[in-house]
Amino acid sequence: MKVAVIYESRTGNTARAAQMIGAALQDLENEVGVWPTDKVNLDFLTDADLVFLGTWTDGLIIAGHRPGGSAHLLAMPGIWNKPTVGFVTYAFRAGKVVDKLADVVTLLGGKWLGGRAFQRDDLPDGVAGFVIAAVDAVEGVEVSG
Repeated sequence: MKVAVIYESRTGNTARAAQMIGAALQDLENEVGVWPTDKVNLDFLTDADLVFLGTWTDGLIIAGHRPGGSAHLLAMPGIWNKPTVGFVTYAFRAGKVVDKLADVVTLLGGKWLGGRAFQRDDLPDGVAGFVIAAVDAVEGVEVSG
């Protein structure tokens, strides 16, 4: 399977998560490309069977959580009808940011399969299982997070 991992990162935590997700996908013998939102390889994305889209959690510590860098996410190329899995990194609390990332994916034209939040200090905990669930989701199994 051909998989694009696209991310928006402010401090490097989401970039690190994206690289770990890419490595886990390669371990499963997928063809993988990993890029920040402003450097996406359009030819690769056009042919991708699955997309991972990630960002950080922005907002106050206890409320107002939203996908960080939303303007950059919305400015990236569309992912029309591509099965898409979201991931976010967070410092203290993610709130409902994964649900809000689903809205971004919908605006980009992607088919939301589910997503997960990763605590930045606990990476890579859960990355391998998340990737396996995402690959399974392409075949109709919902991703849980």
